[in-house]
Amino acid sequence: MKNMQVVSSPWTLALKLLLPTFWFCFFGGLAIILLFYPLEDLKEPFTPMTARLMMVSFVLSTAGIYYLVFLPIKWVAMDTEYIYVSNFMKSYQYTYSSIVRVEESRMLLWNKVTIHFHEPTQFGQRIVFFGSYYWYYFLKKHPEVLQQLLPQEILESLEKK
Repeated sequence: MKNMQVVSSPWTLALKLLLPTFWFCFFGGLAIILLFYPLEDLKEPFTPMTARLMMVSFVLSTAGIYYLVFLPIKWVAMDTEYIYVSNFMKSYQYTYSSIVRVEESRMLLWNKVTIHFHEPTQFGQRIVFFGSYYWYYFLKKHPEVLQQLLPQEILESLEKK
């Protein structure tokens, strides 16, 4: 590892592990309590069954949103030879030559970066992470890596910034 630079957002750990743990412990526990607690004192428009169904559907829908939005994100670091990818349990390194293309888009408050590989990796054919300021800093500091990763039109747009 030569001067490895973390390029994923500092929010990655919180969004991938901490937020869902606290969220589902609190709301999942609340849903379990509502399922077994007698709710005869509820007034209209909620019946006990409606309140239970609303809470369970809320927990399940937020679990689905978490699964689609935050579960795929990874922690990513780079150096001049390799890209390092981790899901906070396992880490792997890949060469830049194994990358087909890199895509960027805005998602909520973060810059979502998707890296597509030639062959499936341990995390699948593509890796998603939320890029930080250091993503751009690393690419500007190492133009040889930038040339390997990004298509020409993205290179031109970065030069304008």
